[in-house]
Amino acid sequence: MDTRKVQITGKSTYVLTLPKKWASRSRLEAGSHISIFYQEDGSLILKPPGLKVPKKTKKLKFNKELEHIKRDIVGLYIISDYQAIELTGNPIPYEAHKEIKELCQRLVGLEIVESSEGKIMLKNFLDAEDFTIEKGLKRMSSLVYLMLDELASAFEGNDRDICSHIIARDDDLDRMFLLVSKQHVERLNLKKVSRHDNLSLVESFYYRLVANEVERIGDHISKISLHFSYIKLPYEVLSILVELCRDCQSLFMDSTEALRESNSELANDVLGREDVFNQKLIMASQLPTEESIELIIDSFSRIKDYASNIAESAIDLSQL
Repeated sequence: MDTRKVQITGKSTYVLTLPKKWASRSRLEAGSHISIFYQEDGSLILKPPGLKVPKKTKKLKFNKELEHIKRDIVGLYIISDYQAIELTGNPIPYEAHKEIKELCQRLVGLEIVESSEGKIMLKNFLDAEDFTIEKGLKRMSSLVYLMLDELASAFEGNDRDICSHIIARDDDLDRMFLLVSKQHVERLNLKKVSRHDNLSLVESFYYRLVANEVERIGDHISKISLHFSYIKLPYEVLSILVELCRDCQSLFMDSTEALRESNSELANDVLGREDVFNQKLIMASQLPTEESIELIIDSFSRIKDYASNIAESAIDLSQL
């Protein structure tokens, strides 16, 4: 570690010399512009002009089950900063080519750039500067709101064709969740800073927690849609399911707004509406119907719980 003594020129200009070794390695010269990034702990990060991060390639061998390989790829996508993943085998089965291609469709920015009998090359084209955790969570929230809106319409019109669209949107939600997870890991790396990410580390942590709750809500909406597509329900049951769906929509949107605005009053209002919602769940579970709706009732209960978790996170953040 090098130390430098601060000097003052004029009345208010603080001057600090740079280590010669670092300046030479960074190819600095008179007039060079250095980017300065402020950190939460009061430290600074200096980034020389034209600094290029060497592109790294992770090599994987196709010597285990395909599902294990796919999990490795997802883990590398989220945790690591590898620019490329090279998968080799002798040979790589056709089914593996197909499933890895489908996996790439779930991972924003990851594309297959080379595919042969014994090799698959994946490259990450994602520009982290174009995406922030805030934008990702906002997109996820919009998708869940739309899924709940479509689910309510499906109940209102007793229309099962909408269910397939809702389930398809859950795939988009999963893509956004993985991207938010990746950006959170990037945010933890203080050496990789973004000009567009204004979240503190604490805020980033809570946003990642909330993104997990939002993703689970999407899973339960998809589960309700799938179950509804196979059963027939009377009008009076559908009517109360519409009401439950709209209530979930309101609880969810108020909880996410409370998070964005650090509004503890709105968050507490969400938590205060739990008892009324629970009474509606009990009433729905007691309705006479030939088909079982226990799974639907349970999923609505889980959605309410996740919305409450988001509200509690909003209260925590409001204390910052």
